[in-house]
Amino acid sequence: MKFSEKNVRDIRKVLNNHAIARAADNGIKMSAAVLGMATEIGVDRKTLKDFIEGTVAKPSRATMKKFDSWRSRHIVSTDNSAQPKAVAEDPRDKEIAELKHLITIKDQEWEGLRLKYIETRHQLEAIESVDPAHAEKYQAVHPENSYWMQNSNAYIKVYTHNDDLEDNRRLFTMPIPDLLEFIPRVESESHEEWKLRTDNLNEERKQLVIKLSEQIANVYMNCGFPDQYIGVDVVTSKRHIG
Repeated sequence: MKFSEKNVRDIRKVLNNHAIARAADNGIKMSAAVLGMATEIGVDRKTLKDFIEGTVAKPSRATMKKFDSWRSRHIVSTDNSAQPKAVAEDPRDKEIAELKHLITIKDQEWEGLRLKYIETRHQLEAIESVDPAHAEKYQAVHPENSYWMQNSNAYIKVYTHNDDLEDNRRLFTMPIPDLLEFIPRVESESHEEWKLRTDNLNEERKQLVIKLSEQIANVYMNCGFPDQYIGVDVVTSKRHIG
């Protein structure tokens, strides 16, 4: 195939127009656009650059054939108004787009189903937690022991909290029924001696409760819940609420 001067001019114009359009569409420099085209054509960047800029009037016939072949795949017209045009649409592109759309819809459906499952599970747990049949699962106090939940001398309260929540969420409350016990006096013991013995014993018991609360806190510090802090409080009161 011979290339006339008009053929060469047309090919040069088309390649130059395509390089300009590619640079503008992709927001890149002209040199980067030329490099990308040269790679697609199968020539080095300088060969294409020199041809577009007219530095080389007419490259070798083999190079011109590469230029013309690339143009025929990208350009419909080669007249003076020829502008870069997209490659013919691949029929598979439509199928790919439809599949991507279907995947997006399925992902949305799955996310909706996942959120619905979580909501339903929370509702179920809320119902079960007050059902005596599930008392063991949710560590609900047995009715015969419920008295001590409001009438003990002390309580160890364990709860969760995090940086995003201002309120504390109760995990469990441990009642200590007889922290302060009345101790009968022994014979020949003065009132002061009895009171001292009572105070010492009660203090020992308080320290036992405090030590236990620290051990509980230490366990949860090392074996606790993800993204949750554990709080452990000791409350000494004749009546406890919450």
